[in-house]
Amino acid sequence: MSSHFTAIGFPVREMREYWALARRAAGAGQRFGLADGRALARWAPGGGPEIWVELDTRGEPLAATPFFATDDAYRLALTGHGPAGDGGLEGWVDGWLNPTEDDEPYSGLFPLRVALVNYALVAAQLATVPVLAVRLAVILHEAALYPDAAAYDAVKEVSYRPPVQSFASSLHHALDEPGADADATALVTGYVAEAHQMTNAATGAPFWWVRLATQGVTIPVLGDPDMLPGGPRAGMVLSGSGWVLGEALA
Repeated sequence: MSSHFTAIGFPVREMREYWALARRAAGAGQRFGLADGRALARWAPGGGPEIWVELDTRGEPLAATPFFATDDAYRLALTGHGPAGDGGLEGWVDGWLNPTEDDEPYSGLFPLRVALVNYALVAAQLATVPVLAVRLAVILHEAALYPDAAAYDAVKEVSYRPPVQSFASSLHHALDEPGADADATALVTGYVAEAHQMTNAATGAPFWWVRLATQGVTIPVLGDPDMLPGGPRAGMVLSGSGWVLGEALA
């Protein structure tokens, strides 16, 4: 069974494994103290996979979030931001990706909501930052692979089928106005520009890292081998849904 964590090689499929990983990451990770005595911990065992842990004032884990860090940086013209839940450590930003004009958010490629793994560290700055530099990663919930665009187009479905290169943020394509409690998810379809089966340095578990050429941009997506049987190859079409995660850069 796949999970957000197996998508980057952490074999978490039940709650006891989740809390064991949270405690391990809290103990081994770099800590960032917050003004109220709580903290965030970032555990990066190497190669890209990371675990971000929210800690209470005693240093006990409250929640853990997976992430995959790359050297790629994107620009997000902000249109909104806010906390997710009551704790204030988790949060999101809305915006348009890679705007051509910094003072015009809608000059970007498309709108999206991003769940920031380090929201608590940057929340106070978001109101005064028109364009935020971020790392991005899409952790797949489900995905399908097609040999090429013709094979993708040949599949007949009753439901709407997005174009080969498209990124559709779930909340921005809903009928209602975006709400603070809406998930940072998206439907994403594109050409596989590059794909590697990687090994998590901390667990030895395999996972797939894919650089996906979608709507005007190339974005990293992650999934475990059970989700991507046979493995993606350059030139194939990948279509799926996933959790859109980001790290705000200083």
